[in-house]
Amino acid sequence: MKTIFLKSSLLLLLLLNSLAGYARQLTVVEQDYPVAKAESIRQGKLLIIDFYTDWCIPCRELDAAVFRDSTMSRQLAKNFVVLRYNAEKRDTVYKLALKYHVGMYPTSLVLNLQQRILHQAYGMLPGKKGITGNYLDFLAEAIKNNTDGKIIDGVSAPGRTIYPKFYEDYVFRINTKGLDEKLAAYWNATEDYFSEVPFSVLCYFSGGTEQVNAFFLKHKQKYEAFYGELDVKFILSMMVGKKMNDAMKAVNRKAFDEGIVFAREHLSPQDALLYIPLMEERMLQLENKWEEALEMFSLRKKQQGLDDNASLRFSSAVAEKCSDINVLNICKEWMKKIAVSNPNHDNMSVYARLVYKTGNRAEGLKLMGKAISTGKLSNQDVSGSEEWLKASR
Repeated sequence: MKTIFLKSSLLLLLLLNSLAGYARQLTVVEQDYPVAKAESIRQGKLLIIDFYTDWCIPCRELDAAVFRDSTMSRQLAKNFVVLRYNAEKRDTVYKLALKYHVGMYPTSLVLNLQQRILHQAYGMLPGKKGITGNYLDFLAEAIKNNTDGKIIDGVSAPGRTIYPKFYEDYVFRINTKGLDEKLAAYWNATEDYFSEVPFSVLCYFSGGTEQVNAFFLKHKQKYEAFYGELDVKFILSMMVGKKMNDAMKAVNRKAFDEGIVFAREHLSPQDALLYIPLMEERMLQLENKWEEALEMFSLRKKQQGLDDNASLRFSSAVAEKCSDINVLNICKEWMKKIAVSNPNHDNMSVYARLVYKTGNRAEGLKLMGKAISTGKLSNQDVSGSEEWLKASR
């Protein structure tokens, strides 16, 4: 009798351990939303949708660090089921990439048991805790929103929603021609700018016609209350970017200054502090005002703690386009220090061009030869440097 009892206890213990192991195992569903939804409801857990593409390197990094890491996956399994969703594979039923206007990868969404959005993020998450720490903070906020009953009100649960054909064709790369005309025709035929489908189109294409954009700006707070701060902030940043880029493309100072006013009005103070000086520096370069551009870059370097890569980019533009000897000499000294401390092809080749352009042609040619040799040793593409060397001899 005692032996039977011990055997029964042992079997029960093994069964409990097995069930505990199953509970700790993260359920990851590939591409199939109905299965992922059913598992989320069956297990009583929130649903993470991880939007990725095959070519997205940060997507692979996130997948390896979070969903395929044994420690992280066990931690996630307590509260979540995961749907990994390749956004470029055509989904003809639920069309999640269209519904959530996914145009940046990775994109992460967390849905509650009613399939409503609790939290969302585009790209690699910001923060100082690394990939896993930042992602855990994101998920903790989603859990808190679920506890507080906080959802993004304007976005319904996934269903068989009908989207404009040009939008679906563009997202799935079936037909990307004539987009501007199709967008204009869509907005001209649309009276309700505020409902979910027009908002998805507005987000994906970063704004609409002047009339639609004016409506959006007028009702910005209502959009934010209904669709969340993240999407509204994204649309505003894209509108700002378009105004600035159009002005710089035309090298139109009046339009550029108007864009600056628009940026100050619609970006957060912190974002404006970083963005506006960068745009001003680039506009000064286009206007061939290199002394002022150098002054602006030096200020940014001091205030924002820009790294050597920023100096490399600025110095590369100077080497290619600037004829101001004072600016050339200053950048040459910067690049000399950078190339000595980190003698890779990119640093050495820009330094070589600056040495050549400031008058020491023989030394510049010699340095470029060394840069090319260094690049070849690390299998870098040095064709641009080789073409420069051939043309400069």
